Amino acid sequence: MQKTQGSVRFAFSAISLFILANAFMGIGGGINDTIFNNYIAASFKISPVARGVLEFPRETPGFLIIFLIGFLYFLGDLRVSIIATFLCSVSLVGLGYFAPSFALLILWTAFYNTGTHLNMVLTSSIGMELSKEDSYGKTLGLIGSVSTAAAVIGYFIVMVGFKFLNFSFKIAYLVAAMMYVFAAIFLMPIKMPNVRNHKGLKFVIKKDYWLYYVLSIFFGARKQIFITFAPWVLIKIFKQPVSNFALVGIICSILGIGFRNVIGRLIDKLGEKKVLTFDAIVIFLICIGYAMTENIKIKTLALGLAYACYIIDNLMFATSMARSTYIKKVIKHPDDLTPTLSTGTSMDHAVSMSLPMLSGFLWNKFGYEYVFLLAALFALGNLYFVRKIEIES
Repeated sequence: MQKTQGSVRFAFSAISLFILANAFMGIGGGINDTIFNNYIAASFKISPVARGVLEFPRETPGFLIIFLIGFLYFLGDLRVSIIATFLCSVSLVGLGYFAPSFALLILWTAFYNTGTHLNMVLTSSIGMELSKEDSYGKTLGLIGSVSTAAAVIGYFIVMVGFKFLNFSFKIAYLVAAMMYVFAAIFLMPIKMPNVRNHKGLKFVIKKDYWLYYVLSIFFGARKQIFITFAPWVLIKIFKQPVSNFALVGIICSILGIGFRNVIGRLIDKLGEKKVLTFDAIVIFLICIGYAMTENIKIKTLALGLAYACYIIDNLMFATSMARSTYIKKVIKHPDDLTPTLSTGTSMDHAVSMSLPMLSGFLWNKFGYEYVFLLAALFALGNLYFVRKIEIES
């Protein structure tokens, strides 16, 4: 009994440290997300074409994550996460203080996004490793909720700092970098409960995990259409100002704090199949809603529908946790988990890097509604494959 109580205290201590680390990452990321576009506009005065070029190094680390995780496999998940977190910190200092040219801006941006994409995968694998088997969803939901709440703190630091404390971009980036240092400090004492001897490189692409790969591809398509084109409906069709987007962003974040927790608990209670089925149906309805908005004669109602679709669309990203818990439950060997998560991330980024060109062509040639009709078809395809999920007890 005493040994069991000690194990519980140990597990609680480890997961608490990990949650605190993610909180500081959330604050640092929230600061960067808030100031990045203003920073490059004010400091570099880049053209829209150059801004598009900058997206490539921002997304490329996600596409290459399968190789990054594979090459660093011998270090173990926790060490890689610590390195990635320090890389984020150094990169933010570089962005604020050592980016006098556009080329160096691209370099520091690529380094920062390498760190964030590594932690994107590792947060799921480490979080589930520190969790009980029947609480994977609850744990990931809690981590996601804390990270979202922390990002809101980051937004407010920027707002208060620039409005009342005479912040410059350099000071803001230094504060963000310090948040990642604190995150790394909280990661370092963590001891993983199941320490495995990782040797050499590891790349995992197995037929057994084909369904996870397919679901990742559909998620990449859904993600990029939302990130790229959902805001453009509000900007181009409804002429909404930046201030409205800031307010909606805060609303989405505040709602997301509780919503991620709820989704995490539902994953544990109802299972991944039901949660992802719900997600696919909601996304299908949202896509139809986006496509219909311009045809609604009452403009206030049309705008309300567009904002409702945008907010619900944003919240539904929380269900992506179910893909991680699904692969955790069907994985054949524990050492396959992180490399398989990284393979899924690379696949979703391969789609998200290429789909905007097709979607942009559809928008220009036929109208914006066809982008979302295409997305609705993706949602139906996703639903078809979600219904194939089977998890053995």
